[in-house]
Amino acid sequence: MKILRILTNIILVILPVLCFSQSDKILISATLDSLTKNISVKQKIVFYNNTGITLDKIYLHAAANSYSNTSTVLGKRKLEDRNKTLYFSKYMDRGRINDLTIFINKRQPVFLLRDFEFYEVNLFSPLLPNDSISLDLNYNIKIPSNKITGYGFSSKGTYVLKNFFIQPLDFINSKPKLEPFTDTEFNPYRKTNYTINFYHPMGLYMDGDLTKVGENQLQGTCGDAVTIILTKSKPISFIYTINGSKTEVVIGYSINEKFKEIYYKNIKRELLFLNEKLGKLPSKLLISSKIKKDRNFIGVDDIKLLGLKEWKLFPDDVKIDLKMFQQIAYSVINQVIQVDKNKYHWIPNGLLTYYQLNYLKKYYPDTKLLGNLPKELSIIKIKPLQYFFISKVPITDRYKLGYRYIATQNYDQPISEDFLELSNINQYIISGFKSGLSFNFLSAYLGADLFENSVKKLIEEGKDREITSSDFQRILETNSQKNLAWFFQNYIVTNDRINFKIKKFYEDKYEKDTIKVRITNKTALPIPILITGEKNKKIINQKWVFSTNKDSLYSFKNGEYDRLLINKNYLFPEINDNDNLLNTEGIYKNRKKLQMKFYADVDNHNYTQIFYEPNINWNNYDKFILGLRFYNSSPFSRPFEYSFSPTYSTGTKSLTGSGALNYNYDMEEGLFRRMSMGTGYTYYHYDKNLSYKKYSGNVNLIFKKRPRSDINRTIGISFNSVEREKDPFKILEKNDYSHYNLLDLSYSHSDKRIINEWYSKTNFQHSNIFNKISTEIYFRHEYAPNKKISLRYFGGYFINNHSNSTYFDFGVDHITDYSFNYMDYLGRSATGGLFYQQYIMAEGGFKSMLDKSANKWITSLNGEIHLWKPFDLYADMGLYSNKKKSTHFIYDSGVKLNIIPEFLELYLPIQSTLGFEPAKNNYLSHIRFTFNFNLSAVVTHFRRGWY
Repeated sequence: MKILRILTNIILVILPVLCFSQSDKILISATLDSLTKNISVKQKIVFYNNTGITLDKIYLHAAANSYSNTSTVLGKRKLEDRNKTLYFSKYMDRGRINDLTIFINKRQPVFLLRDFEFYEVNLFSPLLPNDSISLDLNYNIKIPSNKITGYGFSSKGTYVLKNFFIQPLDFINSKPKLEPFTDTEFNPYRKTNYTINFYHPMGLYMDGDLTKVGENQLQGTCGDAVTIILTKSKPISFIYTINGSKTEVVIGYSINEKFKEIYYKNIKRELLFLNEKLGKLPSKLLISSKIKKDRNFIGVDDIKLLGLKEWKLFPDDVKIDLKMFQQIAYSVINQVIQVDKNKYHWIPNGLLTYYQLNYLKKYYPDTKLLGNLPKELSIIKIKPLQYFFISKVPITDRYKLGYRYIATQNYDQPISEDFLELSNINQYIISGFKSGLSFNFLSAYLGADLFENSVKKLIEEGKDREITSSDFQRILETNSQKNLAWFFQNYIVTNDRINFKIKKFYEDKYEKDTIKVRITNKTALPIPILITGEKNKKIINQKWVFSTNKDSLYSFKNGEYDRLLINKNYLFPEINDNDNLLNTEGIYKNRKKLQMKFYADVDNHNYTQIFYEPNINWNNYDKFILGLRFYNSSPFSRPFEYSFSPTYSTGTKSLTGSGALNYNYDMEEGLFRRMSMGTGYTYYHYDKNLSYKKYSGNVNLIFKKRPRSDINRTIGISFNSVEREKDPFKILEKNDYSHYNLLDLSYSHSDKRIINEWYSKTNFQHSNIFNKISTEIYFRHEYAPNKKISLRYFGGYFINNHSNSTYFDFGVDHITDYSFNYMDYLGRSATGGLFYQQYIMAEGGFKSMLDKSANKWITSLNGEIHLWKPFDLYADMGLYSNKKKSTHFIYDSGVKLNIIPEFLELYLPIQSTLGFEPAKNNYLSHIRFTFNFNLSAVVTHFRRGWY
């Protein structure tokens, strides 16, 4: 009886575990119609209730419906990503589930479609814990175009199919995991046993990430949605024996036959490396065209210039290796590590970067970031890139440079931020680069063997369940016997940007074998830091210390060092590593050497750098302006930036120039993301032999925004003091304002969404001569691919105006730019000729030369619509009023030629208040042009949607 009781107890303990470990079963019979791009499906789902509660409903996910319209979560997210493909796609290119029927024991239950994607199925009787239920489904899948996400049919007749079959949803805390499809490789599904019979037309070859049985069947267990590929040629399959186990690698996209042997050898080396680091590999890896596209190793492709010139950055074998490792490692890690990819994305993505970094260190220790480009790129037999420090930067610094750029712009986010809340760029930089660098830091602090063995233990524990950060912390702390709360509870959840500074060192008066090193921790975040003493760039001594205060003094063994460093080799992601080095001897003792550098470069932390470059400009009065610009700004934003540009005016044969100081203060808390304060001085000429001086000061308060949002808001305060040299022939005229001060208060709001873009700005301007207020509202709608209609409204009103001239008036078709803000204004005082035809979209915004201005009020409406290729139609209309005069209505219309949109354009007037302008004499003098080359505007244009 005692033995029987023991056996009974054992069974009672084991039985729930066995039931809990039961996997769902899905059997599918699918037939592809390649003409209609439809799949007819007969499907059986065996759903096991392992939730621990009784269910009266179960939920099925139809991710194919996310492609059905632009109101789905996928449709909205793609617009956030500045991807218009789904928005403008035709009905036949969209995906959906059609003709769905569900049977439970040959009876049809009531089911509802929620949020386009989720079928809520009401059961006939409650499903008890550990029981199962069988559902029979019949439906058709309309396959979408692969242009939307990379999944679907291609124009070449090939297919990558994933997330299209209906799947039962998992439950978390007794609630269904209603996670819509967002093309982020999330997995709301349960571990499932699949048997899929997939029938397709002749001429296509089928494979997938499950075991292939015969020509048409796939079998296996998967915790994710199954991927199926259909190609016109048989996919390349490599089979390896790694540490006694077989791994098949299927490449689902075409490769050059002459590189097949290179692929085979490289993949073998990659698998051996990953097996050593992660343990046993999956039995099959499918590398689809989707993975190739999404997991591309950026920065190694050949550079082509308009089809005229091509530079090969890396040899073919190196390029193939770097790209394939990214794809292979991604596939391996995402099979062996099961996590909630929204909450704990940083674990697999960070490990991917960590192992990639170590792979580069092992096999490409001397490879540079730019590859062979510095040797290949030549201008008049000069190879300019070889003179830049970036040509010497190792390829492993790509992660550091990527993170530092985003962090110095104050656009980074905490590592633990949900993946869906990360901006596009931070899905790479934070989830991948910063997390990987942080793991590299942990590896150095704990020891590489201990860290990597802990990862293996984590993988082992996660074979049958999702692992969490708590699991990772527990394993690392157990193995290292160190408290890592500073990392898991502080470091990964904070957005504080780590920045250490080694301030000074001195010899200890009482212990001659010891020196004292003073280090500032600018964030006060508790974190270990490595101090290194070097001689001739060789490590003499190293010591880990734990920083808990903002300013600390550490003891370090004395030695014959020529420099002291902290965070050597950028062990952890630091916002600024330029202050991590001190020289210990010579005239630069306790500081860094000064370096003058031709043109801006990536930072070299060995030096305090001042950059200089030629400054060449032109206007109609100074003619060619020649000089040098000295500055400290680099690709990485700094708190304090300066720029001084002494120049020579060839038109007046006199010295001119400008200078500016700017301080950026990034705010972690509160309403604002950044406060920027600056002051500047400008001295050039505004008319023939007439100079102007401008003293300026400004403060800009930039509001915080949701990282994935395109909305920007700014409060601006500026003060300008302008001194204009008087015309000696007009010295007695009362309206010749030679000195005036301007105070501007403004608020701007922009929403740079890809379909509906709008911008508004309200400005109040005060001077000792007038007070005025103005509002500008701009709206642009893309109604078809690359075809837009835009509307702009401007309204301006003088609160008071004591001016006796038109100098401060609202411009109708020209502006005087009395605040001297438009440095591209080539002929600001011109009254005729080519430079008078320059057009600046400001104030009234009329294109026809009406030669009007308003000293009381003005309101105008400017519109443009796409016509054909580079041509647009434009039309303007408005009302304006001058003191003691009646109100006037004006209009114009014409054709706009976009040579370089928003930067170089021509306006060809047709009909206006002046009449039919092409019939007028000298029509060419009526044509207007814009010239607006602004590098920061170009950068802003291309970064939209990324951060």
